[in-house]
Amino acid sequence: MGFLMAREFHHAFAPRRVLWYVATVAAVVAQLFWGCASRIHIERRMASAPLDWPTYGGSSGRANESTSALKPPLKLVWEYNAMSGISGTPLVRDSVVLVGTLQGELHAFRLSDGESLGYSGLESAVVGTPVWDGAFAYVATGLGNQTLICLSLRDGQRRWSARLGAIESSPLMIGAFLYVTTLDGSLVALTKEDGKEVWRFDYAPKEFRKTVRSSPASDGEVIIFGSDDGGVYAVERLSGQLRWKAQLGSSIFAALVIANGMCFAGTLDGILTALDTRSGSVRWTYESGSRIFAPPAVSTDRVFLGSADGSVVALSIVSGERAWTFSARSSVSSAPLISGDLVYVGSLDRTLYALRAASGEKVWTYEVEGRIRVSPVIWGDVLLLTYEDKYVAALRPDLP
Repeated sequence: MGFLMAREFHHAFAPRRVLWYVATVAAVVAQLFWGCASRIHIERRMASAPLDWPTYGGSSGRANESTSALKPPLKLVWEYNAMSGISGTPLVRDSVVLVGTLQGELHAFRLSDGESLGYSGLESAVVGTPVWDGAFAYVATGLGNQTLICLSLRDGQRRWSARLGAIESSPLMIGAFLYVTTLDGSLVALTKEDGKEVWRFDYAPKEFRKTVRSSPASDGEVIIFGSDDGGVYAVERLSGQLRWKAQLGSSIFAALVIANGMCFAGTLDGILTALDTRSGSVRWTYESGSRIFAPPAVSTDRVFLGSADGSVVALSIVSGERAWTFSARSSVSSAPLISGDLVYVGSLDRTLYALRAASGEKVWTYEVEGRIRVSPVIWGDVLLLTYEDKYVAALRPDLP
C-alpha cells in the first residue's frame, strides 16, 4: 500500500481506530454523570412526512436519494457542536434532528435554529446511524452489556435494551421488526416493541466467521448484508433462512444498497458489484481502481459512487458503464446524496461539492474547517453537513 493510499485508509478509518478507547472512556463517563445529563425531552407528537430521513441512507434500501430538490448556492444558518465524534448521519423528522456520537450520547436539536433539545447517555460509542420511529429511537453501540437500546424521545429513558455484542453498523427497521448485524458476524431480527429476538442468522460457525461492519439493506423480502470474508448474504426477512450467497473476494466495509431489483456492494479492493436481489447472480461489475469505503447513491437510471482516490463516477444502472467522472482533491469516504438533478458529495478535502447528475459538471462548492467523512442529509430546504466529526452545520438557499 503506497503512502497516499495508506493515508487515505487511515483517514477513512480514523473514527473506528479510536473506537475502543473512546467507547471505554464514554462508558465510564456515562455511568458517572448519567444523572447530570440534560436528557432528551420532546413532549409533542411528531408527524411523519415523505421528506423525513429516519434511517441511514434515508430508506430500508439505503439509496441515499432525497425527495427534496435543493438548489445552491446555500449559506450557513447555524451550527451544532456535539462535543464528540460523529460517524453516523443525522436523522430528521418534523423539524427535529437526532445524532449519535462516539462519546456514547444521542443528541436532539431543532432544525430551525440548532437549539438543543437534550441528550441521553449510553454505555459506549454510537458508530453507526440509529433508526427513528415515532417517539422512539433505536440505537446500537460498540461496547457494553446492552448494545441495542430503545430510547423514548419524550423523556430520554430506555424502554428496553438487548444484549447482542458489539455493533458497528446501522440498524434497519421494517414494519414491526428491527434487523441488525453484529461485529461477530450475526444478523439478528428483533421485535421493535420489546426487543425480543425473533431469529438469528450466522453465516458460518463462530470460529470461522469474520467481522461484519457493513449495514444491512432490504427490499422488503430479504435482508442483505456484506462481511469481511467478502461474502454477500441474502436472508429471508420473516424466516431468517438463507436465500443466496455471493462471494466477491474482498472485504465489504460499506453499507449495501438495494434499488430497482439490484443490490450494490462495494469492496475494499475497489470493485462495485451489482447483484440480482432474487438470485444473487452478478449483473455487472465496475473497477474503481481505489478502495470503496462508502455505499453509492442510486437513482432510477444512475449509480453514483465515490472512492478513496477522490474520484466520483456516475454509472448506468443497467450496464455499469461509466457516464462521467469527477475528481475531488482528496478521498471520498461517505456516500453521495441525490437531490433532484444534483448530486452532493463531501470529501476529506473539506469541501462539499454539488455536481450535475447528468454530466458531472461542478455547479457549486462549500468549504468548511474540517474533513467531511459523513454523508450530507436534506430535509425540505435545509442541508445538514457533518464535518470534522463533531459539527453539524445547517445550510439553506442563499436567496436575494
